[in-house]
Amino acid sequence: MNVLIEGLPKTVKVNGSSFLLNTNFYIGIIFTELMTDRNLTPYEKVIQAIKLWYKDLPPMETTEEIKEAFDAIMWFYTMGEIDEEEQSGGRRPRIKRTTARILDYNFDQAYIISAFQQQYGIDLTVENIHWWRFKMLFNGLTEKTKLVKIMQYRGMEIDPKMPDKQRKFYNEMKLLYAIPDTRTEEEKERDFQEQLNIALGGG
Repeated sequence: MNVLIEGLPKTVKVNGSSFLLNTNFYIGIIFTELMTDRNLTPYEKVIQAIKLWYKDLPPMETTEEIKEAFDAIMWFYTMGEIDEEEQSGGRRPRIKRTTARILDYNFDQAYIISAFQQQYGIDLTVENIHWWRFKMLFNGLTEKTKLVKIMQYRGMEIDPKMPDKQRKFYNEMKLLYAIPDTRTEEEKERDFQEQLNIALGGG
């Protein structure tokens, strides 16, 4: 989809019919937080997500209808970036896993607001911009903003061959801007095991 030609989408297709979405950027942020809520079951997340995004609910009487409604959400949330293999195989699109957590919409809210104000003159506390526009502008943020620098610190791999002073600086920045880990010990152990399984090719 080329938004330069077609404009930003406001609807998605579900069971052959078009349904209006709540397209404001903060819906995407709420959805992101929702999908990482450890107090909800996967089914509860899906149902709440559908109610969050759709202005008028699509049919939800069968498992297949619920799946199609959620898949349409994921198409919109990822800006249409669904892997062709997954699409042709009929599997639900997935958000790619990352080894380093470099952004938290809640913890980093002040940095995000500041970055948009600094680079684009957009006040996110006032303007309700489209989710796709928000993501496009977010991806275009430069190192002149503190947010991008912080994200780089968090995602940086410290090379043992770096000079001691440089390595010390980056380790201090990682510690200074670290996203708080609110997981329980049990959750940390479970997540560690999941990452281990992925590393070993089992997940």
